[in-house]
Amino acid sequence: MTPTSLVIVADRGNLKAYKVAETPSRGASLQLVQAFELTDAHGRYQDKFTDNAGRFPVGDGGGQAGSGRHMNGIAERQSLDTENDRRLHKQLADHVEEIIKAQAPEGWSFAAPASINSTIVDLLTSDIRDRIVENVKSDLVNIEVAKLPTHFQSLQPV
Repeated sequence: MTPTSLVIVADRGNLKAYKVAETPSRGASLQLVQAFELTDAHGRYQDKFTDNAGRFPVGDGGGQAGSGRHMNGIAERQSLDTENDRRLHKQLADHVEEIIKAQAPEGWSFAAPASINSTIVDLLTSDIRDRIVENVKSDLVNIEVAKLPTHFQSLQPV
């Protein structure tokens, strides 16, 4: 089994990469290499988007039924949630790839909540995906660094 030399943890708006260093007395210790916060993941939609621009007036069209009348319902709008999630997942996958290419580990471990984990992994190139030693479906971004190795079996002493 290829040893894990890098651990990447992510959630919907954050990503942290840790280099694994083996210490003889305490086992694996993690050192933060990079951290990203995706600002698009935070905030409310009404603060970011408005439907006022490009909106057609809803009127009677000069009294003739159907002429010039535009009824833009909410059903016509593309799902902002789906599009925003797709964009965030792609950004996270791109950041993971950049980190893996820069650090060049033979093996690495990944953790993200189950709701986004497989989507991010699927967006990775096969070369990078094939080097995953351990994939944990848990939100570990806010876990204390000292406790993080306990969530990965590949970091446990043999």
